Amino acid sequence: MELRRPSLNGKPPQAVSFAQYADLINSQGNSTNMALLVGNSNLRTHAMGYADRPATNEELTIMENMLVQAMKEGAWGLSTGLTYVPSEFATTQELIALCKKMKPYGGVYNSHMRNESDRLEEAVDEVIEIARASGCKGHISHLKTTGHQNWGKAKRCLSRIEEANRQGVDITFDVHPYNAGSLSLASMLPRWVLSENYGENFRLLKDPESKERIAADLQRTGWENLVLLSGFDHIVVSYAAGQPQYNGKTITRIAEELKVSELDAFLRVLLDCKGDVMSVFYAIGEEDLRTFLQSPYCSIGTDAFARHYSGPTAAGTPHPRNYGGFPRFLGKYVRDEKLMSLEEGIRKITGYPAKCFGLRGRGLLKEGYHADLVAFDPKTIAEQGDFITPNRKPKGIEYVVINGKMAVDKGQFQDIRAGRMLLHHEQ
Repeated sequence: MELRRPSLNGKPPQAVSFAQYADLINSQGNSTNMALLVGNSNLRTHAMGYADRPATNEELTIMENMLVQAMKEGAWGLSTGLTYVPSEFATTQELIALCKKMKPYGGVYNSHMRNESDRLEEAVDEVIEIARASGCKGHISHLKTTGHQNWGKAKRCLSRIEEANRQGVDITFDVHPYNAGSLSLASMLPRWVLSENYGENFRLLKDPESKERIAADLQRTGWENLVLLSGFDHIVVSYAAGQPQYNGKTITRIAEELKVSELDAFLRVLLDCKGDVMSVFYAIGEEDLRTFLQSPYCSIGTDAFARHYSGPTAAGTPHPRNYGGFPRFLGKYVRDEKLMSLEEGIRKITGYPAKCFGLRGRGLLKEGYHADLVAFDPKTIAEQGDFITPNRKPKGIEYVVINGKMAVDKGQFQDIRAGRMLLHHEQ
């Protein structure tokens, strides 16, 4: 296929391989540096669609070959979303097989785990087992305890991670500094809905028998049931495509306004928006968050999208972590609550994550390293946005330097596109 030049009119660049995508990004430049992982859902979709079953040997070979090709072309590892279709259909053995193929290239197994609530500890054990059996480094994305009944599990999770490291299994994790999470509203549906022709006019959401089955599933435990863990009154619609009247409202409030049940309101929003709905849910343990933050194996992440302060990417009421995750961490948890020293806080967002993922020549202020720098005022740095008005600039950040060029000057963004795709094999 002929390599097409990237467009600059807001449309995503088109590519058919990791190498082509890297070339596209580097040809147009980027606001930040990028180091990308290979999505397990992408591999599964290409090899076997949305099938809810283990991969056959032939399908696994297709996934292995695609992963190896991407690793050779500069990818940094394999990423799973094991509470999302179709990645959640992958078995532990399938993931071990993929990681074994990735091991010679130094890839990291980065996992949004299979469960973050009732079976949280078992999910941590699975990441450890995959890393142990494959020989790859393991990293857990935004470790958290979800649901009131699971608050207090942080220390038990940490003991597993610490013991694995003592045994020589390299396991680390990151945390985003909020007690609320965010995901697509459709992801809260039972998995059978998402795997059985969900996209065909959303037939299952309209069918009376299917609605009855959905209602029953949303009342039972045994799966990552965020509706049950949060409650409809703690699930907020943050972006509803084409239906702004739903933005910023809980499912409970929408049900009251529509004069229908909460379940009907939940399904109505999905149908009206054709599934294109983001949500914020409040169910994460704050004390457990503080415990995780203080672990030496913890780095800080945002779990965010690239968003502007206005325009299409700021539509709705997205999670404030998209705008203020690091300022919140440094202002609230480091400076105000004194959970750690400023030096340790900075290490958790610079040098330590660079070490975890093998980014050489970055993450430290050191002669000979790439000049990726942020100048901030530790006395004033703070998140300005909140869950009502998230898209506000943080305070205290005056200068940002990307690869030696000024990307933020006196608090103002400079469209210089000095960032580039960082390729693993070039490290």
